[in-house]
Amino acid sequence: MSVERSFDRAIDKMIRHNWDCIYVMVDVHDTMIKASYSDKETFEWFPQAKETLRLLSDMRMVKLILWTSTYRDKIDKYISAFKDEGIKFDFINVNTETTNNDLSCFDEKTYFNVGIDDKFGFDAEHDWGPLYDYLVEAIRLDRIK
Repeated sequence: MSVERSFDRAIDKMIRHNWDCIYVMVDVHDTMIKASYSDKETFEWFPQAKETLRLLSDMRMVKLILWTSTYRDKIDKYISAFKDEGIKFDFINVNTETTNNDLSCFDEKTYFNVGIDDKFGFDAEHDWGPLYDYLVEAIRLDRIK
């Protein structure tokens, strides 16, 4: 399934259930930036990743979750670098707004509506551009804010 289709399904569900937002989980390495596999991070962004993440950051109905197995000291550097690029994450590796209910326990599994991760099949080299175009069109159609 394409990430655009995942967004369509999440938005439809949000509208159906009258939710205020959707949660979008985004991986760092080999999804936003190219992994350096060393202590020195290059911050070599994939094409249109920054622009798309800025757009998502500005949407009232989207909450971004940074999804990474990186050590905490590096996460702080990432958050600072992303902020400098106009990209704001609401959570890091968790979603504190979702609580357990009769059906679901979120003690060990973070709730999200859309996952953007190379391990989910997202091709960072090619998928950011179509996602950006999809989001711009969804905004134009007033489907997403």
